Amino acid sequence: MPPLFPSPWSILWDGAKLTLRHPWISLAICILGTGLGGLAPLLMVRGGLGDNPTIESVLFFVAVLPLDFYFLPRLALRLDAETLGHPRNPVHGWKEAFEARWLRAFGAKMLLGAAAGLGLLIFILPGLAVLFCFGWAPTRVLLRGESLRDACMGSLDLMRRLWPLALSRALLVFVVGMAFSGSVQYAIETFHPLMDPKSELLSPLFWGEQFLGSVVSVWTVTSLLALYQRLEAFPGGISSKSSSEK
Repeated sequence: MPPLFPSPWSILWDGAKLTLRHPWISLAICILGTGLGGLAPLLMVRGGLGDNPTIESVLFFVAVLPLDFYFLPRLALRLDAETLGHPRNPVHGWKEAFEARWLRAFGAKMLLGAAAGLGLLIFILPGLAVLFCFGWAPTRVLLRGESLRDACMGSLDLMRRLWPLALSRALLVFVVGMAFSGSVQYAIETFHPLMDPKSELLSPLFWGEQFLGSVVSVWTVTSLLALYQRLEAFPGGISSKSSSEK
């Protein structure tokens, strides 16, 4: 059996392979993400809101919610079923599993984000601790159908056992994704800055940035899926009683 963690960089390649497993679906999600990303400046222009980066950021967050909380989780659950065939996510029943779980996974992700955000506002370390300990809870709710309590306990125990592997690989995924997105944004702002929402809508560079940002989002989700599957397969990695019994 090949090593589960041959190198930190292998996770990045695994994510790319999962992204390309269904290239047309991944492309459709990226196109959808591009369109949703354009809703923020469009609403700014139609609503006469001027050039307010804060309002535009809030509108962008709201606009891309369908991507982050429905379409990307749906792709992740399908890929998990096809590549792993876990008894709690069989390949023949992934659609039914998704429809039964996605709203609970959405709620778990919102609760995690709210708790981590509150911790970051109060003091940085509590917020990071929440993400560190319970970051896999929404994934376990989605992929394995666990209750929120079991998912939180399973995530905590998984990180207790395998935190060096999980933390180093997850940080690498986020650093590479942010570095790529930041490089694209820096290049646009340096060579052809977009001054207001109206100029964004008329610029091919803006739409290219949105598309590449959607590509990074898909790749990040598939890379974290690959990481979770490896952690779960690691000796002692499956720690939640509910995951092993059903």
